[in-house]
Amino acid sequence: MLAEPTVLLADEPSRGVDMGARVEVYELLRQSADAGKGIVLLSSDALELQGLCDRVLVFSRGTIVSELEGDAITETAITTAAVTADVRRDDELEGRDRRRARLRRFLAGDYAPSLVLAILIVLLALYVAGVNDRFLSEFNIRSMLLLASALIFVSLGQQVVILVGGFDLSVGPLTGVIVVILSYLAATEADTLSFLLALPVIVAAGVVVGLANAFLVRVVKLAPVLATLAMFFVLQGVALLLRPLPGGFMDRPFTDLLKMTWGPIPLAFLVAVGATLVAELLLRRSRAGLELRAVGSNEERARRLGARVDRTHVAAYTVCSLFAVAAGVMLASQVGVGDANVGANYTLQSITVVVLGGASIFGGRGSFIGVLFGALLMQEIITSTAFLRLGTAWQFWLPGILVLVAAAIYSRARGTRNLTFLGGAD
Repeated sequence: MLAEPTVLLADEPSRGVDMGARVEVYELLRQSADAGKGIVLLSSDALELQGLCDRVLVFSRGTIVSELEGDAITETAITTAAVTADVRRDDELEGRDRRRARLRRFLAGDYAPSLVLAILIVLLALYVAGVNDRFLSEFNIRSMLLLASALIFVSLGQQVVILVGGFDLSVGPLTGVIVVILSYLAATEADTLSFLLALPVIVAAGVVVGLANAFLVRVVKLAPVLATLAMFFVLQGVALLLRPLPGGFMDRPFTDLLKMTWGPIPLAFLVAVGATLVAELLLRRSRAGLELRAVGSNEERARRLGARVDRTHVAAYTVCSLFAVAAGVMLASQVGVGDANVGANYTLQSITVVVLGGASIFGGRGSFIGVLFGALLMQEIITSTAFLRLGTAWQFWLPGILVLVAAAIYSRARGTRNLTFLGGAD
């Protein structure tokens, strides 16, 4: 009420309220209405409606069955209209309308892009296999999934930050820093102690980078793009300082462990899929996931509703960096040598994957399942260009075209829903 809303939606305002407070609520509502504010009241208490409302609409099965005004608003009239309503709808029409409504909701929801991407993955695979049957060989499938695992991890982290309305341009160089660190601590000539220190060192590096990004964004008040771009250059410089030239071969048991397979499927990819499913479950079913979406949708409203806004931003950037650390570990097993420039492309690729997966770059909505399929499609495109004998430029042109098309389609499909979402009703 302190916000002085022009229109107030009151859903069962007296439920669970003692009698004294109930009278006060009634007086506040009446005073607002008398002052010219619009009050929409939903109540199952007919006597409450009689005492408060200037006009009453009685609904049954989604249809208005009675409209009462002035002296016609009585407890008896309201109850009679509700009890005696005989609204019926044709069952076949109802079922058809229900299916259409479900389809519209699905197309405007967060999972429709995943279905589109899955279809594109299958169609592209069939087309390329028709040109070159080696594309679907066990060796190539295993290679693509192994390469995709690193991209999945770094894109999952990017998705977390974009959900709160930010960006993290430092994820690419961070993966390179992790590869360089492992080239010292998990190298062939490294001792046992160095190998044991590898995990805590790279985790600590990820936490430091994530906290630094959050500090620049939330405390220094830099725009996320500027803050993480500065971190991009710092990390790239650190990686080049440690490894001006590629060197430091990884320990063979270390790389073999990360390249283990289950049939044609690398275990690294299965771990990435597992991380995706856990992240999606937390996004939809946990308070942390709800806060991510709420803060990204409207930070000020989320704060008023009790969301821990600053903590959510700090957690988002830290988790993003830790996902980049996991991607760096996967990448280290693939390149097998410390190379400072090996992760640079992951920055833009991760943003591309997130957009393809259906996330809003303004925050508040997205799906980790979409990230999974977006990363698979991205890697499939990169691999396909070699089998189709296309130039390297097509590795950039095709994702660029897909991003433009996807953004246009998603925006059009969600046009009405986005207005509702921004209004705080989603």
